[in-house]
Amino acid sequence: MLLKRVKNIPRKLKRELFRIPALHAMQEQGYQKALEDHSPFLPQLNHRDSEIVDTLHQEGVCVLPIESLDLPSTDSMMERAYLLADNLRNIPDDDNKIESCEVAPEKEDLREFPEVLRWALEPRLLDIVENYIGLPIIYQGFGVRRSVADGKYSGVRRWHIDWEDRRTIKVIIYLNDVTSGGGPYEYIPRPLTEEAIEKLNYYNLGFISDEDMSQAIAQENWSTCFANKGTVVITDSSNVFHRAQPPTDTERFSITFCYTSYTPQVIWRSRKISRQEWELFDSSISQRQRDCLTKRRFG
Repeated sequence: MLLKRVKNIPRKLKRELFRIPALHAMQEQGYQKALEDHSPFLPQLNHRDSEIVDTLHQEGVCVLPIESLDLPSTDSMMERAYLLADNLRNIPDDDNKIESCEVAPEKEDLREFPEVLRWALEPRLLDIVENYIGLPIIYQGFGVRRSVADGKYSGVRRWHIDWEDRRTIKVIIYLNDVTSGGGPYEYIPRPLTEEAIEKLNYYNLGFISDEDMSQAIAQENWSTCFANKGTVVITDSSNVFHRAQPPTDTERFSITFCYTSYTPQVIWRSRKISRQEWELFDSSISQRQRDCLTKRRFG
């Protein structure tokens, strides 16, 4: 009953309350019980996909070419993603005022991007995500991002940890080659993130400067994801310090998909679609795929 009441408290205050040892212990006990109860129902994985999950547990990030996922809808999704990136590319950067801009479709746009949604709900991808998160999952939505090469350190270009859920999977796909000066995804490996949290006393969340991070974790231990277009970066953004490194020479374009458990701390606004609306859109998907779109947090 106490935990149920706490769930209705605003997020910032809730974070502070769950630092109280008694409440933290109760929350942790409930979470571990949920993981244990769902464990027998986790989808079976092949060896390659199990390695992805293991890498996420150990490192917090797994980088691979999109072809290795062997998802049937990849070509049509990428074609749409490149078109969306082109739309962003054509937005003029008047007076260097654009730092980054993003397309994050709302409910009424889902019918316009079925290729993207089908890829996000590919059963094999859902199997990987669910095995890592360890609970029934929901798909939170996607965004296409253009990061302008202005070298500015602000927003998500600074070090941070996300707050959507205990484990939050972001699947980032590069839509152009990302080299030095091109704004790559950068992260602190999971074991070192845990060390940095302690050293920085990072419990209220927020952004961390390069200077402060370098005091906690030497810069040579920061991991930078330089890669060709079509590279997939799968990351648990709730368990690794990460950022979009400020681009200085070339812009970066990417599409990002987000997944959490069915009881997250944050629901993206772009997840506004009902079961009835989805059934009108496409009646061929499975019940599991519908649940990934329609489940809401409880309590």
